[in-house]
Amino acid sequence: MATKFTDFLSEIEAEAQAKGPDAVGELNALRDHFRVGRELAEARIKQELTQKQVASRARIDQADLSKIERGVANPTFDTLSAVALAVGLEVGFKPRAR
Repeated sequence: MATKFTDFLSEIEAEAQAKGPDAVGELNALRDHFRVGRELAEARIKQELTQKQVASRARIDQADLSKIERGVANPTFDTLSAVALAVGLEVGFKPRAR
């Protein structure tokens, strides 16, 4: 059993690869889900904004913003766009690193 988070992630990656392409795809989707929230939180913190300030700008509840940043929400595109705009970002697509 892994004692470091990086070891834990390595074990999950190896398990997904052993299970096949569908499992790898699910793992990548999960990573993207958490990455979006983390990027929004990092942009907010970099600008020294509170969740309450960003939520107000985006016209959502602070609790909903918290869930988005933690990766436990599944926001609509409109909500995600509003939060991104509130921290000076925009929603877009980029090529996946291989």
